[in-house]
Amino acid sequence: MEKINIFNVVSSVVEDFNSDLSNLNKNIKIYVKHSSENKTFLNVLGVESKLEQIMANLLDNAISFSSPNSKIQVICGTKKNNIQLMIEDEGPGFNEKNIDKVFNRFYSNRPENFGKHSGLGLNIVKNIIELHGGSIIASNKPGNKKGARIQVLLPAYK
Repeated sequence: MEKINIFNVVSSVVEDFNSDLSNLNKNIKIYVKHSSENKTFLNVLGVESKLEQIMANLLDNAISFSSPNSKIQVICGTKKNNIQLMIEDEGPGFNEKNIDKVFNRFYSNRPENFGKHSGLGLNIVKNIIELHGGSIIASNKPGNKKGARIQVLLPAYK
C-alpha cells in the first residue's frame, strides 16, 4: 500500500469512461467535482489498481442503470477524518426495502432483459473498500430526485 491521491485516480478513471461512452453512443457524461478546499489533500493509503477497480465498478453500475443522454456525478471531498466519494446517477434508484442487500454476493435486481451480470460487482467493491479500512453506503438521492447515490468513505492519509 502507498500514499495515493484519490482525486487523481477518480479523474483518470472518469476520463477513460467518458472516452469509452462517446464510442458507445450512449452519450452519458460523467463529471468530477471536489468539495474540498484543496484537492491535493485527498490522500489515502491504498493499492492504486484496487482503487481504480472500485471506481470502474461503481461507474459501470451507474452507467448500466442510466438512460442515454444523462449525467453521472462523482464528488470527492473530506468528511471528518475520511476521504468521501459520492457517485450519483440519474437512473431509477434503488427499490429494495433493505438497500444493503445490493452488497450481497450474487444479488442482482435487474430486469431480465438487462444482460448477463454476476451479482458480484458491488460485493467485490465493498470487500476492497473494507480492506482499505473504509465503508460504503447505498441510498437513493435525497429529496424526490431520481437516481442512486453510493457513498464511499476511506481513511484520510497525510
